[in-house]
Amino acid sequence: MKYFYILLFFLFTTTVCNAQLLKPGFDAKEYLEMLRISRQQFNDPIKDDHTPLPKQYGLVYRSPEGPLKNRWDLWVNNKGIAVISIRGTTQSELSWLENFYAAMVPANGKLHISDSEDFTYNLATNPKAGVHVGWLLGLADLSKTVLPKIYWLYNSKNIRNFIIVGHSQGAAIACLLRSYLGDLQSKQLLGNDITFKTYCSAPPKPGNIYYSYDFNYLTRNGWCVSVVNAADWVPQTPFTIQTINNFNTPNPFVNINDQIKNQPFFKRLYIKHIFNKLKSTPENAQGTHEEYLGKLAYTFVQKQLPKFKEPVYLKDNSFTACGTPIILMPDNTYRKQFPDDPKDVFEHHMFWPYYYLAQAEYLNQ
Repeated sequence: MKYFYILLFFLFTTTVCNAQLLKPGFDAKEYLEMLRISRQQFNDPIKDDHTPLPKQYGLVYRSPEGPLKNRWDLWVNNKGIAVISIRGTTQSELSWLENFYAAMVPANGKLHISDSEDFTYNLATNPKAGVHVGWLLGLADLSKTVLPKIYWLYNSKNIRNFIIVGHSQGAAIACLLRSYLGDLQSKQLLGNDITFKTYCSAPPKPGNIYYSYDFNYLTRNGWCVSVVNAADWVPQTPFTIQTINNFNTPNPFVNINDQIKNQPFFKRLYIKHIFNKLKSTPENAQGTHEEYLGKLAYTFVQKQLPKFKEPVYLKDNSFTACGTPIILMPDNTYRKQFPDDPKDVFEHHMFWPYYYLAQAEYLNQ
């Protein structure tokens, strides 16, 4: 507590230097502090958790919870770096509903939240880019408080360095938020002298490959780090389904007849027969995904947001990872301390396993 008041003294009584304080790439000490900050989003005890308290930052603001239980914290240190910490999935059914509302929508468009609220967003330049609609709703809610705080720190406190961090669901939304802020900067609605660095910890996949291309270009040269425990299943989600339509043009799979027209007749028949089987299976799976994790999930979301208009979904579920990957590789020592437990599917996903591995691999060598 004493440190917190010292922090506030520096923050509110001095002029912070606006030089670029952040560096690209993975910094183990920086990441561990981000994990310590992320852990503070959860008040309930976590089984066998030994994640320490933050050492360098103080909590300045905590947002209200949104309709789907999204929330974020603002932390600041006395060097002039602010951290936007986005909470991951909670035990609430509504928080899980946001994950399961996993249809894909265009990365550019507008969500009609209510009769008095539309959320207009541009998260990628490629018209084929798509993102997870549930996490997009999370972004829509958080942006209402994130943006005013950024403007406040920028204009009143001269802060130009921001870290965006999230663990699990929070990591997916962190990607979307970074894209959203990048668009505002490109339109000169947000200062281009602001440096944003993003840490995505235990991140699920937020959008399709075209969104991933755009995001990785925006954060190129190490300005977004994606940290994954190789034993964790969450970064492998959502379900990824690739159809013949999810390829760049010219697409050799769309006009298969042109590709095989010079083959002998019976060979053409055989190739066409096999191709149709390979084509129909993922297309049927994509339709099922949209039916249940899009349209059906929407009916439950609408109970929390009665005026939310169902968007038009993309015929695409080719979810792809984002960010520069940093892989934490479990060894025998880790496996003894964190053995697989069929009754605890989140054994390798929580803060402490990530903290343990990052510390062991990068600081205890």
